[in-house]
Amino acid sequence: MAGGILDTIGLAGTVLFAAPVALYGADLLLGGDGTQGLIFLGIAALMVVVPRYLRTPKDVATDAVSGTAGRLVETEDEDGD
Repeated sequence: MAGGILDTIGLAGTVLFAAPVALYGADLLLGGDGTQGLIFLGIAALMVVVPRYLRTPKDVATDAVSGTAGRLVETEDEDGD
Protein backbone atom coordinates (compact mmCIF):
# COMPACT_ATOMS: atom_id res chain seq x y z
CA MET A 1 0.00 0.00 0.00
CA ALA A 2 1.58 3.24 -1.11
CA GLY A 3 1.49 6.02 1.44
CA GLY A 4 2.91 9.45 1.72
CA ILE A 5 4.01 11.65 4.55
CA LEU A 6 0.42 12.67 5.33
CA ASP A 7 -0.59 9.02 5.68
CA THR A 8 2.32 8.47 8.05
CA ILE A 9 1.36 11.48 10.15
CA GLY A 10 -2.24 10.29 10.22
CA LEU A 11 -1.15 6.84 11.39
CA ALA A 12 1.02 8.40 14.10
CA GLY A 13 -1.97 10.42 15.32
CA THR A 14 -4.14 7.32 15.38
CA VAL A 15 -1.53 5.39 17.36
CA LEU A 16 -1.25 8.34 19.74
CA PHE A 17 -4.92 7.90 20.66
CA ALA A 18 -4.93 4.09 20.53
CA ALA A 19 -1.86 3.58 22.76
CA PRO A 20 -3.50 4.61 26.05
CA VAL A 21 -6.48 2.36 25.31
CA ALA A 22 -4.12 -0.55 24.62
CA LEU A 23 -2.13 0.14 27.78
CA TYR A 24 -5.31 0.25 29.84
CA GLY A 25 -6.40 -3.04 28.29
CA ALA A 26 -3.02 -4.61 29.04
CA ASP A 27 -3.21 -3.34 32.61
CA LEU A 28 -6.66 -4.86 33.05
CA LEU A 29 -5.52 -8.11 31.46
CA LEU A 30 -2.48 -8.40 33.73
CA GLY A 31 -4.59 -7.39 36.73
CA GLY A 32 -6.81 -10.42 36.28
CA ASP A 33 -9.78 -8.93 34.42
CA GLY A 34 -9.29 -10.83 31.18
CA THR A 35 -12.59 -10.05 29.48
CA GLN A 36 -12.41 -6.28 29.81
CA GLY A 37 -8.69 -6.31 29.03
CA LEU A 38 -9.26 -8.14 25.77
CA ILE A 39 -12.13 -5.81 24.89
CA PHE A 40 -9.94 -2.73 25.31
CA LEU A 41 -7.08 -4.33 23.38
CA GLY A 42 -9.52 -5.13 20.59
CA ILE A 43 -10.82 -1.56 20.56
CA ALA A 44 -7.24 -0.24 20.32
CA ALA A 45 -6.51 -2.60 17.43
CA LEU A 46 -9.66 -1.50 15.63
CA MET A 47 -8.73 2.16 16.14
CA VAL A 48 -5.56 1.53 14.11
CA VAL A 49 -6.81 -0.98 11.53
CA VAL A 50 -10.21 0.43 10.53
CA PRO A 51 -9.03 3.84 9.23
CA ARG A 52 -6.35 2.13 7.11
CA TYR A 53 -8.78 -0.11 5.23
CA LEU A 54 -12.17 1.63 5.41
CA ARG A 55 -13.17 3.83 2.50
CA THR A 56 -14.55 7.19 3.56
CA PRO A 57 -16.81 9.52 1.57
CA LYS A 58 -13.76 11.72 1.00
CA ASP A 59 -11.94 8.78 -0.65
CA VAL A 60 -14.88 8.05 -2.91
CA ALA A 61 -15.15 11.70 -3.99
CA THR A 62 -11.41 11.93 -4.63
CA ASP A 63 -11.46 8.79 -6.77
CA ALA A 64 -14.45 10.07 -8.75
CA VAL A 65 -12.82 13.43 -9.45
CA SER A 66 -9.51 11.80 -10.40
CA GLY A 67 -11.21 9.41 -12.80
CA THR A 68 -13.26 12.16 -14.40
CA ALA A 69 -10.28 14.48 -14.77
CA GLY A 70 -8.25 11.68 -16.33
CA ARG A 71 -10.88 11.15 -19.02
CA LEU A 72 -11.39 14.85 -19.75
CA VAL A 73 -7.75 15.90 -20.03
CA GLU A 74 -6.02 14.92 -23.24
CA THR A 75 -2.35 14.00 -23.16
CA GLU A 76 0.21 14.57 -25.88
CA ASP A 77 1.55 11.63 -27.82
CA GLU A 78 5.09 10.58 -27.07
CA ASP A 79 5.81 9.98 -30.77
CA GLY A 80 5.68 13.66 -31.65
CA ASP A 81 3.24 13.22 -34.58
